[in-house]
Amino acid sequence: MALSKNSKIAIVNGTLFYKNKFVSGNILITGKKIKKIILGYIYLDKLKEYKIIDAKDCYVSYGFIDPHVHFRCPGQEYKEDWQSGSKAAIKGGYTFVIDMPNNNPSAINVKTLVNKNKIAKDTPIHYGFYIGLTDNNAKKVKKIYNTLKQKKIPIFGIKVFLGSSTGDLLVSKRRSIFQSLNTPMINLFHCEDQPVLNKYNSLKYNSIFDHNNKRPPEAEVSGIKKIIKASKQIKNKAKIYICHVTSEKEIKIIKKYRKIGFNIIAEITPHHLFFDLSNIKKSNIYKVNPPIRPARDVNEIRKQFNKGFFQIIGTDHAPHLKKEKESPPLTSGFPGLESSFYALYNLYQKNIISLEMIFKLLTSGYEIFNIKKRGRLKENNYADITIIKKESNIFKSKQTFTKADFSPFDGLKTDCKIDIVMIDGEIKLQNGEFVVDA
Repeated sequence: MALSKNSKIAIVNGTLFYKNKFVSGNILITGKKIKKIILGYIYLDKLKEYKIIDAKDCYVSYGFIDPHVHFRCPGQEYKEDWQSGSKAAIKGGYTFVIDMPNNNPSAINVKTLVNKNKIAKDTPIHYGFYIGLTDNNAKKVKKIYNTLKQKKIPIFGIKVFLGSSTGDLLVSKRRSIFQSLNTPMINLFHCEDQPVLNKYNSLKYNSIFDHNNKRPPEAEVSGIKKIIKASKQIKNKAKIYICHVTSEKEIKIIKKYRKIGFNIIAEITPHHLFFDLSNIKKSNIYKVNPPIRPARDVNEIRKQFNKGFFQIIGTDHAPHLKKEKESPPLTSGFPGLESSFYALYNLYQKNIISLEMIFKLLTSGYEIFNIKKRGRLKENNYADITIIKKESNIFKSKQTFTKADFSPFDGLKTDCKIDIVMIDGEIKLQNGEFVVDA
C-alpha cells in the first residue's frame, strides 16, 4: 500500500512478542513509526482513523534480521541479485539483511563496497555489509571502515574466512586476525581452519555422508583456538562472532573461553538445528560448509539453543542453481531466507526448541549490531513488523522468490504462515502475497 506521512494502521487482537514474552495486544502505527502499544483489549470504535489489521490467531513480531546472507552481487547475479534476494527475505519475514563480502570482486576495499551499495540502494529491504578481511588489507581495515562510514555506507563488521573462499578471502596470518580484532568492529569468523581442511582433503567424497569427515569439527575448534591466540592481548576488547556453530566440541570450547572473559557471540543456523546425518537423503542438495553433523552434535545444539547459549540466528542464505548442486564440483550452500522460520517452527511444534527463543534470536541482531530505533516492538521505533498466522502451510520451493530453484526444506509442513510484512510502516506482504512490486 502507498504510504503517506500521516497514514495510520492499527494491528489489533494479536499475540505480540513484546519484551521477550508473548502477550495479547495491539500496535498503533502512524507514518513510519510505532505510535503506541496497547496491551489487552482495545475498542475498535476508537480507531476510526486507522486501517485495521485483525491479527487474531497471529504472532506479531518485530521484523526479523538476518546477519548472514550471500546475495551474490556483484559477479554471480544468475544465482541471486538484490531484487530476488530482497523478495525472498520479505517472504520469509525478514526486514533487514547483512550481506557477506565473498563476491567477484571481493568486497575488501572502499571501491568495491561503494559499488555494492550502488547496486543495493534501491532494494525495498533494510541492509548492510561487511568488509572482507585479507592478509593484505588487515593493516588498513580500520581506515577502510572509517572512510566507508564517512561515505554513509552501512558497514556492520568484518568477515574473516579462516578457510578458503572467493578470491583472496583466506586469512592465514595470526597478525592479520589481531589487527582486525583490534578495532571497534565485530569480527565474524568462518572458523574452519584451512590447515585442518588440508589434512583431510585426500579423503574421498562418495556421497553427502562423507562431507562431515572431510570437514570435521576439529577444523572449527582449531580455528577458534587460532582466534583466541590472536586476541589474548586485547581479550575483552575483541568482538568475536562465530558463524554457524555446528558441534558439541565447538560449544565446549566457546564456553571455556567465555568463562575467562572473552566476548564471543555464537550464531546458529536453522539447517544445523534441523538436519542431522540420520534425517537427510543421499543428495548433494544438503552439502553445506560447515557440514550437517551427526545426531549427537545436533541434539546438543538444540539443548544449548533452549538454554540461551546462542545469541543470534543467521540463515547463511547461499543460493545456487540445482544443476550446480548435482554436477561437479558440487557446490556447497543452499537458500534459507524463505524456509528459515518454517524450519524453526516445525522444531517448536515437535517440542524440540523454544518458541520464545526463536523469536528472540530472529530479532536480537539489531541490538548486537547497534541498529538504532529498530529491533523491538516499542513506541517510536520504526514499524518493521512481521505477522505470522496460525494456519496449516506447506513450504514449496517452486513458489519461492530466490533464484535458487530448490530447497532442502521442500514439502515441510507447519501450522503457521508468514502473512504480513511491513517495512517502515508500509505493507509489503499481505495474505502471503506482495502488495506492491517489492
